[in-house]
Amino acid sequence: MLIDYTMPMKSLFLFFILLLSFTAQANSSCIENRSENGVIHISKINLNCPHLEMITTLPKDQGLTVSEFAEKYQTNVAINGSFFRKDLSPLGLNISQFKKWQKSNDTLARSFLACTANNRCHIDPINRITSAKPNWKLALAGWHYYSEKSGKFECSTRDKIGCSQDIFTGKHPRTMIGLDEKHNWLYLVVVEGRQLTYRGMTMDELAQLATQLNLTYALNLDGGGSSTMVIDNKRISALPLLQGSERKVANHFGVRLQR
Repeated sequence: MLIDYTMPMKSLFLFFILLLSFTAQANSSCIENRSENGVIHISKINLNCPHLEMITTLPKDQGLTVSEFAEKYQTNVAINGSFFRKDLSPLGLNISQFKKWQKSNDTLARSFLACTANNRCHIDPINRITSAKPNWKLALAGWHYYSEKSGKFECSTRDKIGCSQDIFTGKHPRTMIGLDEKHNWLYLVVVEGRQLTYRGMTMDELAQLATQLNLTYALNLDGGGSSTMVIDNKRISALPLLQGSERKVANHFGVRLQR
């Protein structure tokens, strides 16, 4: 009797094709990536998706590039994080794996994103000082605070430089993180700039983008030469024209789907 050994192999092949297809569909429903005009990169994260994990930089990884961070932690999406000092220490309140960074505290002039282990996130406003909560797995500090009520990125009343310097009023690369009204979707946005054909966005233009994305709250993260988005270990945002290599930054924000 002739035995057809190809049938089980065909069935096994079809099974793996279906499995890969299902995985791709599941991943796409958790993380949706798109680019607009080749210079605005948007990652939309479903915070209700099972097996979704968000991570921020551990102090030992301070000073990695976004690409290095993404490769080390095998993130599906990664961006740069907080504004930082010359010694690469991040400004504002920053928490990683439930532990607050040394000398890291909220201030009246800073706002931050905080998330629990089950991905319940909120963005704390400026003009108030909030202490870290024990159930916050991570926190990432930004500078300017966007609220849909004003439709603008706002500075603290005590902040004398945040809304006056060219780095904030002029066109530059930008990094933004935001939430929708029900806190079901987290948006990561990187805008390219400082190129011959595209200079970037002003803070008012970034606020217009936040409004178009229907964000309720958002943070302006470190921008300029720091602005970087990496998807599946590939940097998709172009560097500024005169910047020869990816910049080392204080901290990072990453999202990955656990297998």
